Amino acid sequence: MGASACKGGEMPVVKQTPTIMVGCIDYCDQIRTIWDGMKQYFLKAGVDFDFVLFTSYERQVEALMGGFIDIAWNGPLAHVRTQKRTSNTSLSLGMRDVDCGFVTHIIVRKNAGITDLSGLKDRRLAAGARDSPQACILPMQYLKSERVPLDTLRVTFFDRDLGKHGDTAMGEVEVMNELAKGNFDAGFVSDLMWQRALSSGDVNGGKGEELQILETAKVPLFNHCQFDALSSLDVKKKQDFEVTLFKMDYNKQDDRRIMQLEGIREKWERPAEEGYSTMRDALAQEPNVPFPPFMYRMEEHPFKEFAVA
Repeated sequence: MGASACKGGEMPVVKQTPTIMVGCIDYCDQIRTIWDGMKQYFLKAGVDFDFVLFTSYERQVEALMGGFIDIAWNGPLAHVRTQKRTSNTSLSLGMRDVDCGFVTHIIVRKNAGITDLSGLKDRRLAAGARDSPQACILPMQYLKSERVPLDTLRVTFFDRDLGKHGDTAMGEVEVMNELAKGNFDAGFVSDLMWQRALSSGDVNGGKGEELQILETAKVPLFNHCQFDALSSLDVKKKQDFEVTLFKMDYNKQDDRRIMQLEGIREKWERPAEEGYSTMRDALAQEPNVPFPPFMYRMEEHPFKEFAVA
């Protein structure tokens, strides 16, 4: 990729071709199937389109900033970082309907005796990967905003698949497993993974201690994925991408197959920026640099105890 960087005033390669190049994260086996389907859909519509897979959002953001891709399919952390890096001049192009109003929970062991946030004091807390919006960054921001004394918490982060920002949800699986074993008192889990675990019987199916949502704790809803581009995106590429994307029709069998694989319930949605306000708050003090450090590190954290598993 580095070999195609501009030299002597030349523009990066994506500026020189009509192909719309989209970056996306390779976080599960079906990603290639999804994006092969998206590519065929765009090509059938007469739009020159291709994609490239990244193993981390940090590298994907840098590829966008460097002009190696036109559009990045970003999660909420990468989306807000892109806005910060561009002084809020980046373009938001669209999202899935399931990305609006994403829900995450604080879950507790039923016999831990925790009925509200005050009950978290001096407790053992399990979080997902440190770069996971739903299983670390945003619920932790909520605890801060509610003035929960973080310096009394013994926190363990289950750093699974770092760089993918919690997309694989393996950290959340570990959170629930460890809570059921009685090793922690509370943890962070998205509603998506909580409902899956309940349906499969992996939680509260006789496998360890009973878990429940701490109903008195309401982590603010947030928006998840977003297509991001730089303000310098070619006007025709932008128009072709938006028009073609929003023409996808859930009532058409071929379109529906791709949309269902992408988790869409009915349609692609126009950008909704208000759902990223809590992420902006969480990142207010983060250095605005490439590959920023983790928010919580052994050498810098507010907790009574800090561990990574």
